Amino acid sequence: MEPVAIAVCPLRPGGDGALAGASVGNKDRQISHRGQNRSAAICTAVQTALRQNRLLFAFQPVVCAATGETDYFECLLRMRDVRGSIIAGGEFITPIEQLGLIGFIDDYVLELTVRELARHPRVRLGLNISALTACIGPWLQSLVSALQYRPDVARRLVVEITETAALSDVEESARFVDTLRRAGCRVALDDFGVGHTSWRHLETLPVDTVKIDGSFVRNLAESHERRVLLRDLLRRITGLGCMTVAEGVENAADEAIARAEGFGYLQGYHLGPPTIERTWLAQTSTGIAEGDWEFLGIPSASDRGC
Repeated sequence: MEPVAIAVCPLRPGGDGALAGASVGNKDRQISHRGQNRSAAICTAVQTALRQNRLLFAFQPVVCAATGETDYFECLLRMRDVRGSIIAGGEFITPIEQLGLIGFIDDYVLELTVRELARHPRVRLGLNISALTACIGPWLQSLVSALQYRPDVARRLVVEITETAALSDVEESARFVDTLRRAGCRVALDDFGVGHTSWRHLETLPVDTVKIDGSFVRNLAESHERRVLLRDLLRRITGLGCMTVAEGVENAADEAIARAEGFGYLQGYHLGPPTIERTWLAQTSTGIAEGDWEFLGIPSASDRGC
């Protein structure tokens, strides 16, 4: 059916226009149904990968601007498909969220992150939680329980919540952040600048770090006005006592400007792309005997398939 014919046809009961309108409606429903089928198939694939231990992390460094040393690695979820290919989280997280199953993923991410921190006592890791998880209690209770007797793990965990999640209920978010910090974790406000956080809201949230969205950082050399805006943003955030991270640093020019403008930390492909390799292993050792894994509540090497 030609789109022009549909657009000019009058919609009369029983007429050709009504038939055309019905055809359009059927087509829309078919497209919607295909989208739902695709989302359901993705969710099934993720659930299968979860059962088969094919969900894993890619680690991206957050680097100190002053020293060039890695402060922590952000854990980015990946899925290994049945052919062994690595699939980025952006390909499957949204359908999982849409079907209300993201809680299972957030629980798994927490478990996996704590396990990594226990295995590698000299590394600091950051995890992301969804907006839905930031608004409910069970995940937070699980984190507090997991870290209750592990201050060595808690102080090396950075929990990143998105600006959108924080805005859904500022007072509840403030309590959420406060509980995380009392548990010993650092808290970062992620993707700052893409939402509508007011300075009053930011003052209410006791976060340690504000991560400025990459849209503020990319191609700064091309716009003096954007540099002025960014400079004011940094001044106000650091005035609240928060550390700052420049996200999306993709080239040497943006890195140089971010350093010059006073960012405390930098993150992006130019500093280090996400990788499933544990790049810190050459410098660290677990210091944990194999027999201690079960005591810590962590599967032994044989159980992990190592």
